[in-house]
Amino acid sequence: MFFNKLSGLVHGPHASSPSHRFVEKVVAALGESITEANNFESVVAHALHSAELYYYQQIQAIPGPFEIAISEPCNDSFFHTIFNAPEDVQAALGRSIEVRDFLPALVRDGKLEFFGLLGFREKAAGDNETGRRFADHTIRSIGHSEEYCRESLRNSCLHRLLGQFREHVETLRSRGRLLTTEWNIENSANAVLAGDDQAPGFILAEHVLQPDNLLKGLVAWLDAPENHLRIESSHVAVADQRGGRTELPVMRCADRRHWVVSLVQLQVREALNALASESRCHRYILV
Repeated sequence: MFFNKLSGLVHGPHASSPSHRFVEKVVAALGESITEANNFESVVAHALHSAELYYYQQIQAIPGPFEIAISEPCNDSFFHTIFNAPEDVQAALGRSIEVRDFLPALVRDGKLEFFGLLGFREKAAGDNETGRRFADHTIRSIGHSEEYCRESLRNSCLHRLLGQFREHVETLRSRGRLLTTEWNIENSANAVLAGDDQAPGFILAEHVLQPDNLLKGLVAWLDAPENHLRIESSHVAVADQRGGRTELPVMRCADRRHWVVSLVQLQVREALNALASESRCHRYILV
């Protein structure tokens, strides 16, 4: 279902641009030496645009925003499908680390509503319970608009993708060598090949961390963004405004927990009240 939706999305980041806003972040993460690689900026910009377009398409397929109000849940099909009680909404808001950290800025700007990604997981039904029940409702990537929320999530994906490659490189640098299968963990088909003087089955840091080879390794990593986030079909559906049914997808990402997700629209006042009622914030979704 979601693959059909994705195939129709043709708008998004402009892949024709000769540069990309994350090029400086690549240099900061991997060091100035990578800029010595042949055609560094154009090559890395193309790979970044490609990865960002993939994330754009995936994130655009997340349905919503669905409006949620604790004070007026009675006739809301989405609310009654996803939440067991108004207290679940209050817990999602009050325990969210991102709501705690970023809501004050929206308050200062005089915003009355905000948008965010809602993730939740299916809960095993009790002995006397019927129907599907959900738990661990969590809010992240909040902002003043739906577009800001989706863009924030897309930027988080690119940050995570680049950060994990940096960690991968640091592991190689600290050990001096890695098994070829360890280095090729993201994209074995396009990964950097070992030099002729290397021991069988290993790649050496002194070879792979040369600028041209490091760039090839980064491009191979960026060419497999689906390893870090993908949107898949689920069996959870809610009524939509057209009188039909909308499927809420599963988001598989860096988080070992798999989240059913949608975009939601919430009231700033209710979020402030929820934060005031909680002693600590601890819920997050690791993208």
